[in-house]
Amino acid sequence: MIVNPEFSQQDHQTWRQLFQKQSPLRAEQIIPEFSEGLNYLGITQDHIPDLAAVNSKLRKKTGWEGVFVKGFESPLTFYEMLAHKKFPIGSFIRDAKDLSYTPEPDIFHDLYGHIPFYTIPEYASFCQDFGQRGLKYLNSEKITEEFQRLFWFTIEFGLLKTTKGLKIFGAGIASSFGECAYALSNKPVKKAFNLEDIRNKPFRIDLMQDQLFVIEDIHQLYKCLDDFEKKYKEKT
Repeated sequence: MIVNPEFSQQDHQTWRQLFQKQSPLRAEQIIPEFSEGLNYLGITQDHIPDLAAVNSKLRKKTGWEGVFVKGFESPLTFYEMLAHKKFPIGSFIRDAKDLSYTPEPDIFHDLYGHIPFYTIPEYASFCQDFGQRGLKYLNSEKITEEFQRLFWFTIEFGLLKTTKGLKIFGAGIASSFGECAYALSNKPVKKAFNLEDIRNKPFRIDLMQDQLFVIEDIHQLYKCLDDFEKKYKEKT
C-alpha cells in the first residue's frame, strides 16, 4: 500500500478520454448495477476521482474501500485485502499513446472497472468470502492457481445472462472498450458457467480472451464457493 499519488493534467485528460470511449454503449453492454455504482460513487469523466471521497461513499454502502498499491499484488496480499474488504487500486494511469493497453492494472481498470461493482452488497460479500477461503490454500500452488482462474473468469471476465440479453459482468471487460465489443461478439467461445471447466482453464493476461464463461443466474456465482471448495476439503 502507498500514499496517495499525484496525477498530472495529462493523466486527468487520459482518464477523460478513456471514460468517454466507454460512455456511449455502457448501458447497453454492461449490467445496469455498474452504471448505478458509478453514479452513486460520483465517478465521472471530469477527472480522476479522489479516492478518499469514493471510499467515504463505498464504506457506507458495503463497508469496502479502495487502497492504492504499486504493481501486482501476490495471492497472499490480494486475498488478505479482499478478506478485509479492501481492493487494490493501481497508482498510475496508462500511457495516453495507447489507451487500449496497460502492462498492469491501472487506476482506470481498478477504480472505474472494479470499484462500482463493490456497491452491490451480494457481490461485495462474495469477494470477501472468496478472499477468506483463498487464504486457506496458499500452501498449494495448484489450488491457488485454480482460485485465480475462478476470479479471472468471473469477477474479471465474466458474462451474465439477463432478461435483456447477454451483459458484461467482469471488470476486466468493463474497463476496456475493446474488450467490451470483443466479448459480446461471436469471436470468443462462450461456455456455460461450470466450476470444473473454470478450474482447469489456463488464461493469459496479455491477450484477448479466447474463451469466456456465461453465468446463467447471478446466484449461480454467489453460491458457488461451497461447491468450489468442496473438492479440496475432501482431500484433507
